[in-house]
Amino acid sequence: MKDKQSIKPVNQSLGKSASIGIFTGFQFAVSLMSFGVGFFIAFFFRLGMIWSILIGLWFSATTITLSGKKPYLFWSKIFPGVPMWTRGYVRYSSPQEKKKAGLKKLPKSW
Repeated sequence: MKDKQSIKPVNQSLGKSASIGIFTGFQFAVSLMSFGVGFFIAFFFRLGMIWSILIGLWFSATTITLSGKKPYLFWSKIFPGVPMWTRGYVRYSSPQEKKKAGLKKLPKSW
């Protein structure tokens, strides 16, 4: 049995990312940067202050949606099926053999 002095208390927040409200620190920083980018792009095109703020909010909401803990839940609604790749084999035929076979062209309609 170990002595009580050999067991040292450890901070429970070690290994966890910093959070600001419901967002992680990374999400907050990225959304803040994307808000600034959206705001300045809209302001550059002289859309006005209200539109600049709305576009900045739209940019930041998009980045929060895509950088969350489970972004695959968002992407699975857009791309529901995952393609299944398989290895296939096709017999090679050279262009000369195709020419010998008499590849016919369709007549021009005009």
